[in-house]
Amino acid sequence: MKRFFKDFFIYGFASVFGKMAAVFLIPVYTSILTKEEYGAMAMITAFKGIIDLFSNLNIHSGISRDYYEIKDDRKRLVSTGLISILTCAFIVLCIISAFSHFITDDLLEIPKYYWAFMVMAMSIPAGSTMSYFSILTRYKKKPTLFTVGNILQLIIQIGISIVGVVVLRKGIISIFIGILCGEIFSILYFGYINRSDIGITFKKEFLYKALKFSIPTLPAILAGWLDSSLGQVLIGKYVSMAELGVYSLALSLSSVFTLVSTAFQNVWSPFLYENYKKSNFNNEAKKLFATFCFALILITISVSTLAPELILLLSNRGYLDASIYFPLLCIPMSVYLLFPFASSGVSISRDTKYIGISYVGGSLLNVALMFLLLQHLSILAVPVALCASRIFTFFFLYVVSNKKIELKLPIDLIGVLTLVAVFIFLLNYYKTGFLTRVCTFVCLSSLVCCYIQYRYNYMSVIRLQIIELIHKRKKVS
Repeated sequence: MKRFFKDFFIYGFASVFGKMAAVFLIPVYTSILTKEEYGAMAMITAFKGIIDLFSNLNIHSGISRDYYEIKDDRKRLVSTGLISILTCAFIVLCIISAFSHFITDDLLEIPKYYWAFMVMAMSIPAGSTMSYFSILTRYKKKPTLFTVGNILQLIIQIGISIVGVVVLRKGIISIFIGILCGEIFSILYFGYINRSDIGITFKKEFLYKALKFSIPTLPAILAGWLDSSLGQVLIGKYVSMAELGVYSLALSLSSVFTLVSTAFQNVWSPFLYENYKKSNFNNEAKKLFATFCFALILITISVSTLAPELILLLSNRGYLDASIYFPLLCIPMSVYLLFPFASSGVSISRDTKYIGISYVGGSLLNVALMFLLLQHLSILAVPVALCASRIFTFFFLYVVSNKKIELKLPIDLIGVLTLVAVFIFLLNYYKTGFLTRVCTFVCLSSLVCCYIQYRYNYMSVIRLQIIELIHKRKKVS
């Protein structure tokens, strides 16, 4: 468990840096870009998600699966993956370029932002290659180099974006140029680290094996896109681009949950496969699950109750309605972070078809609810449908996993999280005063901390860890 949290914090540092930078850039962008421009940027980014799915076919996951097992012919394995990913990416780029005017003018209805869309399209091969090289660096177990590379990429990306938006006043195209330049740098950086494994060599058996592993995961990835991005497209098309800008700001704030999500996903699989046969694994998993749930509840309370003030601090009154959507978005964002726990039994048993089934089922529920509720709830239909989708997917995977390995988790904490978020949503929806929300923040945080201590006695655990650390230092001295 100590090693888990050590790797978690190393990999999480770059994620924290990136997400915090994104949050601090909000006032820069919202002070210059209009709500329509902010919405158009969200629309293009959402569309990029579905493009990315077909630009690499998730081949990197299949190559990663065999990375440790194929040592003698690893260079050919890695090169096969690289050549395959680049081929897919350039084919998709050609198709997107051929239909670019149809996509921007008729499908997305953003003809004014054609060139911003095209810069995004040019980043398809770069993004796929960067992602592949960075994953290889992680599998080489070079967390420090991985973190440094990600931070340097972000600095370049953010620097170019700010110059373009603030100094040159070129609009959202500057943001996509910044992304492209950051990706090119990452290709050079991570490519150099992995240069010993890269060559002009190909083996179709490796590609076949990688596709056999990756293709069944595509429905789940597509379902994930439907969950995360289709709502934004629907808001942009059927409500307004300006309202999409407001909702996108709420989504940007909810990215605070991905501060831990990326790092957790990087370390959970190695921890799971290394420890699931141990007798104390069930207890360790319960402790980790409870720890993450309590952290998510406290984040939800602290950020949601003060969301109106945060919105005003980071933007302006035109975006104030984003504080209404944020508490509801806390639920699906939190539940999504807990998916790896729910799918543990499925992953161990290699019966991964249930991952695809659960994601597709959740997405179908999401789409159905959005179309049913959009007319009645307007934008609120999108986070409500997303909540239902993520909760369905989690419990489907958890039930299946329980049959595989009998992993009993304290899932009642998800109910606590949901109730807390809905209560704060009502406070923000009815525009309660600052003092009322501060009192709510203090009361709810205190209740959760008391409940944590009563149920899990975390103070004793912390005390024992401190005593153990002191004893170790005494032995060393």
